[in-house]
Amino acid sequence: MENDKLLAGDTLHSNEPEMQFMIDSAVPASDDPDMPSLTFRVVVLGTVFTCALAFTNAYYWFRSNPIALGIPVVQLLSLPAGWALAQVLPRRQFRTFGKQWSMNPGAFSIKEHVLISVFANASTSTVYALELIVVRKFWIGTPLAFGAGVLMSLTSQLIGYSFSGLFHRILVEPSAMAWPSTLVDVSLFRTLQALMTDKHGLAREMRQRQRLFWIALAGSFAWYFVPGWFFPTLTMLPLLCFAAPNNVVAQQLGDGYNGLGMLAVTLDWSTISSSYTGSPLATPWFAACNLFAGFAIFMWVITPIAYYANAWDARSLPIYTSNLFAANGSVYDIEAVLRDGRLDPELYEEYGPVRMSTQFLIMYGLCFMGITCLLSHVALNHGKDLWRTLQAAVAELCSGRSYGRSGAERESIAYEHSAYARVPGVWYAGLFVATLAMGLGACQGFGLLPWWGFLLAIAVAALLTVPVGLIEAVSNFQYGLGVITELIAAFIWPGEPTFNAAFKMFGYITMRQTLQLTRDQKLGHYMRVPPRHVFAAQVAGTIAAALVQLGVAAWLMHSVPNICTDAGAPFTCRKARLFYATTTIWGVLGPQRQFAGRYATLYWLFLAGAALPVPVWLLRRRFPRSMWRLVSLPVVLTLPGYFPNMPTHNAAMFTLCCFVFNHILLHRRPAWWRRYNFVLTAALDAGLAVSGIIGYFALQHVRVNWWGTQDHCPLSSRALDQRVVPGT
Repeated sequence: MENDKLLAGDTLHSNEPEMQFMIDSAVPASDDPDMPSLTFRVVVLGTVFTCALAFTNAYYWFRSNPIALGIPVVQLLSLPAGWALAQVLPRRQFRTFGKQWSMNPGAFSIKEHVLISVFANASTSTVYALELIVVRKFWIGTPLAFGAGVLMSLTSQLIGYSFSGLFHRILVEPSAMAWPSTLVDVSLFRTLQALMTDKHGLAREMRQRQRLFWIALAGSFAWYFVPGWFFPTLTMLPLLCFAAPNNVVAQQLGDGYNGLGMLAVTLDWSTISSSYTGSPLATPWFAACNLFAGFAIFMWVITPIAYYANAWDARSLPIYTSNLFAANGSVYDIEAVLRDGRLDPELYEEYGPVRMSTQFLIMYGLCFMGITCLLSHVALNHGKDLWRTLQAAVAELCSGRSYGRSGAERESIAYEHSAYARVPGVWYAGLFVATLAMGLGACQGFGLLPWWGFLLAIAVAALLTVPVGLIEAVSNFQYGLGVITELIAAFIWPGEPTFNAAFKMFGYITMRQTLQLTRDQKLGHYMRVPPRHVFAAQVAGTIAAALVQLGVAAWLMHSVPNICTDAGAPFTCRKARLFYATTTIWGVLGPQRQFAGRYATLYWLFLAGAALPVPVWLLRRRFPRSMWRLVSLPVVLTLPGYFPNMPTHNAAMFTLCCFVFNHILLHRRPAWWRRYNFVLTAALDAGLAVSGIIGYFALQHVRVNWWGTQDHCPLSSRALDQRVVPGT
């Protein structure tokens, strides 16, 4: 099987020399198989950091202003902690189950550093099951027992390991599957680890990298206090709003939060390198071009044309909002049509149907188009190769044998990595059977889903993992499919919000978790960490994080008075309340009512999405050297799917930064780019993370009121043909 040829004909890899240059710039060229990896220090520090982050993130998840501690915190703190343990732990040898080991095998290694981060990565976000647990306790149905939460959490978090094992040959081993965001982590690990070596023995190049890293980290740390707390206008400088302070149209077009973000500039790295887009310095230029093309077409062309042409009576609503509206333009009150948590047809008939903003409708249409476009694109470009590779992977998992590799693959990191024992297929299979049993038990025992609904959700996750993973592995962007799982569940079980939320959890979140695990496996792949050690760290970290977060949730829900209400501030459960609103809308109203009547034409976009890749595929085959080799429609449709939650002004700045670094500097100053590009973005991200955490605790009660903290686009949230004040 020629895995490296898997995507050879795809647009995503027509830029393969540049992608390989990015990999060579970050990934170490050699390996030391005797370097300590899964050690006592990894177990101790991995457990400590996992539990600490899980506790903190779960605790603040319930607050009105939540904060999430990310993996940069672990990467920065685990290095001095590991070095300290290497100085104080005894070097005595022990023998357990016939194997000899030591608490202190020597100097703290870079592989240990990587494994601690992989261990703790499971705790950087809260388990999705937490949202369903809170909603069931306070708003819908009967509260779920703690055991139900454990089963749900472990199933949705762990079953993805089985898929990541099954698709390892497709999404991890081929050198074409670059996972560019991991290259930033690789550079950060190598730069930090060099601090633990003899500085006099460092090469001049590494000393220069370190100097840039610490200067950029300090600058990023200090600067973020300015736009983050004291001068937030720098986060978005809306030039159109400045030019026309009394013009509604100008502010609708120029505001980056409630408008389309035209001519809006940002000087805030947290906006340029946001959670929606990731770092522009780690994104290939061709991917950024596709992303910005989709953004510009749908956000700056189609949306204003549809809005100002008054399609679907759009001008009576704001141009950019995630709110749902009633017929008179007021925010839709979902409680007004419910009785005992279920839709009351008489109340619904009296209150009226849902209305949505133009951009919100376009987002849903792109989600419908995107899923069929993605499947059609993958089938056309990779169908035969995927089928052959998948057959070999299944045979390998079942037999435990390792099948032969191609000449191209023998030249790749995958071949070098084969010096380490692979994870046996029986490990993946055993975990799949165990998590499948837990999921069926939770669904049947606590009424979360019919048994066949759970199996359907798992099948959806398995079906979508490879197509979505192929796109993310080369573009840094994961196609959001949460809407599709909500749509499927709403059609199958109308009026059942719990079924809808559970189906999304097992269908979409399982796939998302699978790709996160796959990303960590690629990081271990680049750093030559034994696959079995990565697997052990991932499983242990996932279980520990889930149990700690569920324990924190149970403690808070039973000890904080009036929690999840305004009277319980600051424990208002803002995220849970938003989840309740969206779950109720999908589960109670359903697509039959939400996309009925004037919005029914959106369903035709499923068919359009399936047909869209065909002409591009034909043009690419006919003109293999033309610009069509660079066009990837799934990537084009990715970014608009994040709206209307994502600020609109960061797309242009993201693309501009990517153009400067990954096009101009990459081609004109390749030596500089190879030395410093990934080190620079790692430093900027790390400084931002530390600054955000310190600022949150030190300045969250500080209030500064001046021109630099004011809203400069107050008219952008208005409807052009205003009937009532939005929000009433």
